[in-house]
Amino acid sequence: MDAFRDSTPQESAYSAPQVAAWLGRISLPSSLTQYVDSPSAFPKTATSLQSLFRCQITTFPYENLSVHYSQSHQVNIQPDVLFTKMMGPDHNGRGGYCMELSIFFHHMLRGLGFHVYMTGVRNRTRTDGKPQGEYQGWTHINNIVHLPCGSKFSADVAFGGDGPTSPLPMDGMASALRNLGTQEVRLIQENIPKQRLREPKLWVYQYRNSSDKEWNSFYSFSEIEFFQEDFEVQNWWTSAKTLHRWTVLVVRFLREGEPIKFSRDGAWRKGDDQEISIVGKVMLVNNLVKVNVGGKTRVVHEFNSEDGRLLALQEYFGITLTQEEAQFIQGWDMALK
Repeated sequence: MDAFRDSTPQESAYSAPQVAAWLGRISLPSSLTQYVDSPSAFPKTATSLQSLFRCQITTFPYENLSVHYSQSHQVNIQPDVLFTKMMGPDHNGRGGYCMELSIFFHHMLRGLGFHVYMTGVRNRTRTDGKPQGEYQGWTHINNIVHLPCGSKFSADVAFGGDGPTSPLPMDGMASALRNLGTQEVRLIQENIPKQRLREPKLWVYQYRNSSDKEWNSFYSFSEIEFFQEDFEVQNWWTSAKTLHRWTVLVVRFLREGEPIKFSRDGAWRKGDDQEISIVGKVMLVNNLVKVNVGGKTRVVHEFNSEDGRLLALQEYFGITLTQEEAQFIQGWDMALK
């Protein structure tokens, strides 16, 4: 832990009972359930970090509904607000978009005793959904975790449907990891085109949809520590001036055995699982619900009204908006007729 000024992990915004409640909520594999009652003893290994990562992204949907279904049309990223939204008695199945999910996960990792910090991310612009343009300003967020063994990982739990399904090693080896279907992802270190200085090289998150395809880059980040105040600035721009302003978006990652339509009883989650496997995702994009299992995407549901969207949120994502929340989209240009 030589990179950190203090050998003691930074205090979390969440209490030990709050962290324990989160561990109890995310359906850990049986090998880790013993730590629900003793969060501070949670093992700090690459395997346990992967389990937390996968449990997090399959429990809390990636969604930007607060941009469209709130009175302010802004997102509140204060840690206490995030806990209430996602873990409170009236959570209604809610998750959040990148700033929300990553800050929430960050404080949970701190509460478990991980050495972790946050940093800003530059996304690339897209054409027809594919990243093809220049790297833009800080519009995303990432967690970097240092383990006692000396290894470090990028733990981005909040890049939506294009995100990794495992933490990615920051070891300079550029190892390809299987993501969904035949897709592979990796981190490489290189200069991005607009850099004039040779150093520092940046970490670049790349993907290819099969091993015979060329690698393409989604975003870049450096090992610079960002703080809550930095993300308060980013959050305003990201929610008001990027795709989140012009798209109603929800993504739910699927564990092995999980049904396409949301099952509140959770009976499909086997208690003896030793490893969490992610096999697909369900996505709501404006007026469509799409499913990707095995690397193939298909439309499974289309609707043309707000009532239809509210029903789709319930059926496919387990999200129930209150009557008050639902009315805030009225008069908003992303409302369906």
